[in-house]
Amino acid sequence: MFEEKDYYMRIVHELVRMLIRLVFNKDIDRDEEEAVPLEVMEKYKKLISMIDDGQINEAENLLLDGLEPDSRAYFELALMFYEKMNGKTDEFLEEHDYSREEVTDGIKYVVDFYGYGSLMDAFVDENALG
Repeated sequence: MFEEKDYYMRIVHELVRMLIRLVFNKDIDRDEEEAVPLEVMEKYKKLISMIDDGQINEAENLLLDGLEPDSRAYFELALMFYEKMNGKTDEFLEEHDYSREEVTDGIKYVVDFYGYGSLMDAFVDENALG
């Protein structure tokens, strides 16, 4: 079971990494400094703080309410939000009424919202994400 969970977490990480690499030409596994609008960075920090405080559902609602179709920076923020969620333990997620499947569903929703659903479909086997 542990290996399966670890595999699933790696798949989600690589999915987010691939999307950011293809759309933004950045590698999240490297320290690449690039200007991010201050407003977006402040919102990201607030959302991450909410996650760490266990306010996962509230943070996700705030994220989704703020989606802006023309903001590439917000799209990147949303992907990184779910990457951060993916890094949490199953116990932490369950303790705060959230699941690993909701992380995947959130990524799919955001990717579709920004019009990259077909790109994700081209690279990801639906069965790999459950």
